[in-house]
Amino acid sequence: MCVSLLTIFKAKGLTHNKSSQLLAFLALLLVVLPPPPAAKATSGLRVPTFMQEPPPRLLFSNDTGTQISCMAHGNPPPVVSWVLKDGTMATQVPGLRKITSNGTLHFPPFLAQYYRTDVHEATYRCRAANEAGTVLSRNVQVQAVVRRQFHVHVENTEVYLGNSALIKCAIPDYVRPYVKVSSWHRGEEILLPDLSDVAGRYVVLSSHGDLYIRSVRTEDSLVKFSCLVTNTLNGEKQRSDAIMLQVKELSKNLAPRTTQKPVMEIHVERGNDVHLPCNIQGNPFPIFTWYRVSDSSALYPIPSSQRVILSRTLLLIKNADERDAGKWVCQAANQFGEQRIEIRLLVNSYVSVHILPQVQIVNSGGMAIFNCSTTGSAIDGIEWLHNGMPLQGNNALSNGRENIRFLTKTSLMVHNVGRRDRGVYQCLVENSRASAQAMAELKLGDTVPELIYTFIEQNVRPGPLISLKCSASGSPPPQFAWLLDSQPIMDVSLHHRFAIGQFVDMSGDVISHLNISHVRPDDGGLYKCIATNSMGSVEHSARLNVYGPPYVRAIGPIKAVAGEDIIVHCPFSGYPIEQIRWEKGRQELTSNSHYSLSPVQQGGYLVIKNVEPTRDQGMYTCIVRSRAGEEARRDMQLNVNSPPVIEPFKFPKNLQEGGRAQITCAVSSGDMPIYFSWKKDDMSIPTSLQITEKKEEFYSLLVFKDISAKHSGKYTCYASNAAAKVNYTAELQVRVAPRWALEPMDTAIMLGNTISINCEAEGYPIPTITWFKGQGKMSQDFKPLSMRNNSLVLNLATDIDEGYYMCQAANEIGAGLKKVIRINVNEPARFEQAARNVSSRRNDPVSLECQAKGDDPIAISWTHNNGRIDLNNFRFSIAEMKTDKGVDSQLTIARSDRHDSGIYRCVAENPYGRAELVIFLAVQERPDTPSVLEVFEVGSRTVKLSWRRPFDGNSPVLSYLVQYQPLKYLQSHAALGLSGGDWSGPNIINVTLPSTSISRSYDSDLRESAIVAGLTPATTFLIRMQAINEIERSPFTDPIVLKTQEEAPTEAPSNVQVQTGGESELIVTWQIPSRESWNGELIGYTVNCSEEKQNINYISVVNNSLKSVIVSGWATTKATIRGLRKYTRYAVTVRALNSFGSGPWSAAIFGTTAEGVPEAPPQHVNCTALSSQSLKISWLEPPLQFHGGIIQGYKILYRPIVNQIDFLAKLEVKRTSNLETYLHTLHKATNYSLRVLAYTATGDGVASQPLYCQTEDDVPDAPAAIKAAALTADSILISWLPPKNRNGIISHYTVYSREAGRKGQAKSHMVRVDENGYPVTYEARGLAENQMYEFWVSASTSVGEGEPTSVVAQATNTRAPARIASFGQLVRKAVGTSLILECLAVGNPTPRARWLTRDRPVTFSPFYEVTNEGNLKIHRVEGSLSGNYTCTANNLFGSDEIQYQVIAMKPPAAPQIIVQYASADSIRVSWDPPDDGGAPLQGYSISYRITGETWAQTELMPENNAYTITGLKCGNQYIIKMSAHNIVGDGVSSEEINVWTKGKASQAPNGNELIATNASCVNLKLSTWNNGGCPIHHFSIEHRPLGDIRWTVVTSDISNAEENRENLIFCDFLPAKWYQLRVSATNDAGKTTEHYHFATTNLDGVTIPPPQVFPSENDLMNNLINATNPTNGDWFSTLIVIVIITVAIITIALTIKHRRTLCGPMAEGYESRTLPGDYKEDHDNRRNQQVYSASPVKTVDKGNESEMYEISPYATFSVNGGRTGAGAGPSTKTPSRGGVSASPMDYTMQFKTFGHPEGDNLNATAYPLLPASSGFGHVKSKSSWHKQRYYNTDDESTLSKSMTMVAGSQSGHSKKSTRNDGSRGSKSTSSSSGGGGGGSGSGVVGGAGGGVVVAGAHCESESDTSISPSTEFSNMPTYRVPCKSTRSSDGRAAADMFRPDSSTESNNEQGSPVERRISGPRQLVGVVPGGGGVGGVGGGSGGSGDKRAHRSRKQQQQLQLQQQEGKVHQTLERRICPGSNNR
Repeated sequence: MCVSLLTIFKAKGLTHNKSSQLLAFLALLLVVLPPPPAAKATSGLRVPTFMQEPPPRLLFSNDTGTQISCMAHGNPPPVVSWVLKDGTMATQVPGLRKITSNGTLHFPPFLAQYYRTDVHEATYRCRAANEAGTVLSRNVQVQAVVRRQFHVHVENTEVYLGNSALIKCAIPDYVRPYVKVSSWHRGEEILLPDLSDVAGRYVVLSSHGDLYIRSVRTEDSLVKFSCLVTNTLNGEKQRSDAIMLQVKELSKNLAPRTTQKPVMEIHVERGNDVHLPCNIQGNPFPIFTWYRVSDSSALYPIPSSQRVILSRTLLLIKNADERDAGKWVCQAANQFGEQRIEIRLLVNSYVSVHILPQVQIVNSGGMAIFNCSTTGSAIDGIEWLHNGMPLQGNNALSNGRENIRFLTKTSLMVHNVGRRDRGVYQCLVENSRASAQAMAELKLGDTVPELIYTFIEQNVRPGPLISLKCSASGSPPPQFAWLLDSQPIMDVSLHHRFAIGQFVDMSGDVISHLNISHVRPDDGGLYKCIATNSMGSVEHSARLNVYGPPYVRAIGPIKAVAGEDIIVHCPFSGYPIEQIRWEKGRQELTSNSHYSLSPVQQGGYLVIKNVEPTRDQGMYTCIVRSRAGEEARRDMQLNVNSPPVIEPFKFPKNLQEGGRAQITCAVSSGDMPIYFSWKKDDMSIPTSLQITEKKEEFYSLLVFKDISAKHSGKYTCYASNAAAKVNYTAELQVRVAPRWALEPMDTAIMLGNTISINCEAEGYPIPTITWFKGQGKMSQDFKPLSMRNNSLVLNLATDIDEGYYMCQAANEIGAGLKKVIRINVNEPARFEQAARNVSSRRNDPVSLECQAKGDDPIAISWTHNNGRIDLNNFRFSIAEMKTDKGVDSQLTIARSDRHDSGIYRCVAENPYGRAELVIFLAVQERPDTPSVLEVFEVGSRTVKLSWRRPFDGNSPVLSYLVQYQPLKYLQSHAALGLSGGDWSGPNIINVTLPSTSISRSYDSDLRESAIVAGLTPATTFLIRMQAINEIERSPFTDPIVLKTQEEAPTEAPSNVQVQTGGESELIVTWQIPSRESWNGELIGYTVNCSEEKQNINYISVVNNSLKSVIVSGWATTKATIRGLRKYTRYAVTVRALNSFGSGPWSAAIFGTTAEGVPEAPPQHVNCTALSSQSLKISWLEPPLQFHGGIIQGYKILYRPIVNQIDFLAKLEVKRTSNLETYLHTLHKATNYSLRVLAYTATGDGVASQPLYCQTEDDVPDAPAAIKAAALTADSILISWLPPKNRNGIISHYTVYSREAGRKGQAKSHMVRVDENGYPVTYEARGLAENQMYEFWVSASTSVGEGEPTSVVAQATNTRAPARIASFGQLVRKAVGTSLILECLAVGNPTPRARWLTRDRPVTFSPFYEVTNEGNLKIHRVEGSLSGNYTCTANNLFGSDEIQYQVIAMKPPAAPQIIVQYASADSIRVSWDPPDDGGAPLQGYSISYRITGETWAQTELMPENNAYTITGLKCGNQYIIKMSAHNIVGDGVSSEEINVWTKGKASQAPNGNELIATNASCVNLKLSTWNNGGCPIHHFSIEHRPLGDIRWTVVTSDISNAEENRENLIFCDFLPAKWYQLRVSATNDAGKTTEHYHFATTNLDGVTIPPPQVFPSENDLMNNLINATNPTNGDWFSTLIVIVIITVAIITIALTIKHRRTLCGPMAEGYESRTLPGDYKEDHDNRRNQQVYSASPVKTVDKGNESEMYEISPYATFSVNGGRTGAGAGPSTKTPSRGGVSASPMDYTMQFKTFGHPEGDNLNATAYPLLPASSGFGHVKSKSSWHKQRYYNTDDESTLSKSMTMVAGSQSGHSKKSTRNDGSRGSKSTSSSSGGGGGGSGSGVVGGAGGGVVVAGAHCESESDTSISPSTEFSNMPTYRVPCKSTRSSDGRAAADMFRPDSSTESNNEQGSPVERRISGPRQLVGVVPGGGGVGGVGGGSGGSGDKRAHRSRKQQQQLQLQQQEGKVHQTLERRICPGSNNR
């Protein structure tokens, strides 16, 4: 304040004198001001306290996130933050952790990939801090749960009827902490945990949410149970799948057993309810008893109470607490056994903690003790904190603070309390589940002052104002005093230059200032501030040096204490000081062992060590000298005072109450006077203690007249004099004998309860409490007990706890205290066991004992099977005897019998309770013989036996003994009977059945079954059995006979060898396994071939590295595996097959296929241009799986791509073994086509696709020619030809000129050219007349200038002769293009150009003309214009001419294709190079297709002369053509050739090979189906009962996989019934359909006989027709239907006639061939046939409501035929196999359709539409007419057979077969042409009469749709008219000229088809009268030249109406042409 005022006054401009006056006033004001008030400024501070403390655990989901709130209050308001477990601050983590300003810790939702352990699985604490202290919350365990999919399910549970069931809801362990069962569902009923009644039938357990069902009933197995769980984090619910409870009927006696763990733990939170389950089942239902296990491990039964509720198999504890923790035992017993389950209940109580005292106010230097008390279980550790910082270090009872130590883990002591010790102390406890904290505050009371701020040493100049500051804190607030050189400043300064101020700030600190105005040199010195209060003082000193001369001020005497060191400061001023000296008695002092002098820099003080009065007291002189030599001195008096010395004293030992004592405090030395005072326990001695003090001059005496316990304590004597104040303390301990504080008393307790008896005593030392127990209920022979605290605790009291107890209190003072009490345990009547089993053999005596325990009186009663025991029966007697523990009762049965078995109950009762003992008596005997022994199942090595369960003789059947013996040669029943009696041979085998299963038969009898193993396959056995119990064995049953089934072979084929076969083939051979291992009859072998993984080129490809071949016949020992990869090592294994299955594989034998060529090109071919003549090519090797062998190297195929005709673009080849190479000496600036291939030792592989790469540009060659011609007297025209090799794009030409003969640099002129390279002339002007000039020319590209031409000389001339500047050349030009031949004529006068060709002048012509410029223009180049063309020019002075040679180029000719061979999937062709047309060939194009499909095209190099077409379909006809191309264009294509790939349609096996049946199933072995050389893609299978009209589809498309080929089984057939089976197999070559008959066996496995006649398809159709004919006079409605159908059919027939749909012109343009002679015999037996088709059918996808437009049933048609076949087209030279060409002829035919059954199965075959150009060689399917009613599963829909009519015949077959080859028939079928006639009458084909016969036709046993003319209609059924064959005039049968053999060798036939057709007989068509039936001629393509017939919508609707009205079920019968052979 003074400084502030002074500053103000200076600012006002006050004079020096006025300032001095003001300072004097302020000094006076400060002197008179009172000291600062003692009010505490810190009284408003309050330490932080939590208002809302965060929870101990926090679990949250990453989907939802969470936040934790923490609130605290205090003064000032605390700052809330969060720290981690290690004490570091928790900071913001973007997106994962956020801390808000109000202290909320926020965890936002996050994605699973952002989970961080340090953030989401960490321990946090909330921290609240202010100036008063810091407090931390308890640990918060934060755990984030990342969403995981989980599935809950209910575990399948089996329970016996009447028992209890425990159904578990299985929750995965990783979600169990937060997913809880919320409810159970029993059907539609909801069972909630909170609403479950423990006595009800359904209880949801509280521990894990399991469902408990009591007394399970049959209806419990009829409902479904499911559990509903809830995710407590996000509320999501999930319901399990419902299951059925498996309730088993009680079929036999069952000892108690359980699926529950024998020892299990259950956790429960304190205060919650808990269920203890006891899931034990038995028969009879067991009796349940619950026990507690006492501290002495004794069991005592649990009585039911309101809190502990017993419910047999369930025990409920309500509001569980710590006393419930422990072991609980559930015991279940019946007469067959006993079972126990121990449940260990753990009660989890959350920890709590308290600190006492909560607030302590301790003076400075005092001591504080904090005690931490905890409650809860399993405390892991205790942690102490002070203001948020941990106190514990490495040692559990040590810390880094010297004044803090741990008395125990729960007790903390702070001694010598100081300022840093104030604040918050916390005790933190933690266990595995939670943590808790408690806080206490330590406040400081009165404290010794502490300096907070002090001044420092200063060097100042005289004059300015100096302010020194000190601040201190303390309680009470301290007062400051200022000293200068140990003298109070106010005494020193009598004037007013010194001012002292003091005040208290807001924090309670006292601040004091010493202000000195106008500092003078003599103001220097040692300044000291002293802060003092009632608790003590503290001081600080530092020098103030003022520049000036030395000066030593005068001070008073200095006091010293004898025996201590003293520091004497010299009170000097002045600065700088050079030297300070000390003298005593005029002698200068130096540093030695007694004196120590400090240097001037430290103040020059004198230290006197161990001051002695005689030696050190006296006058001392301080001499100070400055640097200038000035000196100052001053004398100081040192007085030495002696402090008092107290002699040690102590109280007498063993002082007891009532005694006397005195103690003396004597001072042995010290200056007088001495003052004495006493304190007890740091307090004044109270007068109430009546202690007398006697004082003398040098001692003080305390007198104790009557000592009591309150006199105990610490007594301190204080002695003080002028030198010091000293003290000494002694402790008085008064020993007090014990006396009761809480005396124990007698008590009584019920058995099983808990009791606690307290025993407390007072005394000093504190008495020790000890409990003793008498040995026995009445004995007082006591032995000590080990008890915690001082209380006697009996947990779960038992009878052994009853008796006398003694409590003893002793502290070695007196005799101590003893008290004997008695504890009575009231014991209810009880039994040690709840149940017991007793067994006895029949007729033996039995004694049943019942030992009841409990207090008297006990009454005993007996019952048998809940009924009274008739004691009048002499066999029963009861005896009772009283014992120390209760009563023993004995029931005796003199001679036991079977009916004595049962349940005996012994009931004991007394006033305290009632108990029951159940005794299960079993009178045992041997078991009865098992009855009704039957064979239930028979396997290959096992048999399942079933028998009626016998009476077990009241002794459980231990086992069953089965005896069996093989009967390998059983011939008769007599032998069987003989064998049945002989069971003593060596072949007898005994088997004990280890376990059996029980079931209930249809007649409710209990039957047991078991499996007997160890039998051999396919063997007949005789078998019998007996039952065995502990008593005896039962007799054997009668033997039964059985035969085991077959089994898969047990041995593998031996001596497997592998040899290399053809390309991609391995030949495998082996030896047949031994006969004993067949286990049946072998039917073949399976050979597997898998690629070895160690192959260098091994590539794992699914279903591609394994090849499998099945060979038939047990004697087959060789197989060939084809289609393998080339040069690959394979592991080959073989196994045998029998009718049951496959045997083991043989050991792998390795073989390697032959080396081939690479099957793929090199990969990643890359090209880089290095220069104008070199390229770099790099590549990677082909994929490993396509190496085909060891790659020897690579070939680079390259050729230049140029448009120059005269440039020979030759293909060049370079070989290398590297993966890169360089091509040199290439053409400059040329684009190259590059291909790379790999080759092996076998040959070249596939070349890569062409890669185009261009060499770099270079300088061009010199222009090809140069001319110079004079134009005028001063100009010359120079012309030239472009360079032959331009080596790039010409940018310009440079024309050089110079005068002839003159040396020097030539002139140059640049001639820019366009993209075409023009101009190539230059006119040099401005020349000298008649001067000779030399010219030459060079060309330039972007690279630079090339070589110049030769030099030409030309002189200027006014009379320039005629010259032609153009150049004659050889010109090649493509035909059809235009051409201009230049002729630039120059001269003076200008000449005229004339053209000559063939020595004739060129005149006007349509081919060419001469332009105005003199050029010859040819409009269109033709071959006739090739030749020489001459241009001449003349003038007066000369002439000139040039000549052009023109060559016309054309596309190349067509190559001639030669077929080399054909395989199943490839065709190889070759050709000779054709005429190139005047330009080099650039390549070939080869095209191929299947008839009717699109072309596939492959480009080939010009060097190729052969090619193999791969990837073709097996057994199909391909059309092949090819063409060549050159620079002109593509040449014409070659003639198309037709080639067949090898293979044919599949061949059906015999029925006995394919089909195996039993009573209800069919097993198809599809592996017996011959594929015909083409793999079968799929099968379709249908069946129907014999005589039924409808087919049942098994499958329409089943793959030909290995699992399907071996055994395809389908069931649901009726026993003993005949069926029809239809199987269709489809491969690339076509489809084969076969019909079979089979029968299921009866239930005994016996095959039924076949029917007398198998009905044919015709019979079935006739039956249907007869069944649907109008009868019973319903003629009118039938007539209406017939009229409507007739009108509709006539309308359709007229439309067909008008549009000529059915018939068309015959094919034209076919060649005729003469078949070789060896085909004659084969084809003589073939017949031609004509196929007729119904109206076109429109088919829509069946799934989209199909529409069908069809001919109505029962309609008669009259069809006028036209031309039935159009030509296949001129492009097809060779028609497809099966096609027929016939002469056109009109015909008419009448036929009638029949009815069809209703339904979806319309059972017709639809054929695809054939393209018009395809001929008749490509039809997808072919069919015999009598099989047309079967499904064709390849088509999208099926049609009714009633819509079509076929006139045809089918000769008999050994098996019914239909083969749809697709493009040709098999060898057993042939295609022919012909027609058939129909008879008159009803219009049904086949009536009497004639027909149209085609010459050369011959009827055959099987027809072929491949010649059908009905290809116009793609999806319609067709039927054939078989006819007689006719012969030609020479007697030979007409050959099937379009039916070459399936093999490719048919290409070698002589003569074309056209030639053979011409040379063969013409087919004659005649009309035979009769019925109007007309036979058509089989023709070519299906109406390619016809227009399609379409009906109007009205007609379609009319037809649909007619179809609905004509619902008649009728089928076609088989029709045969007259005279045909029906074989």
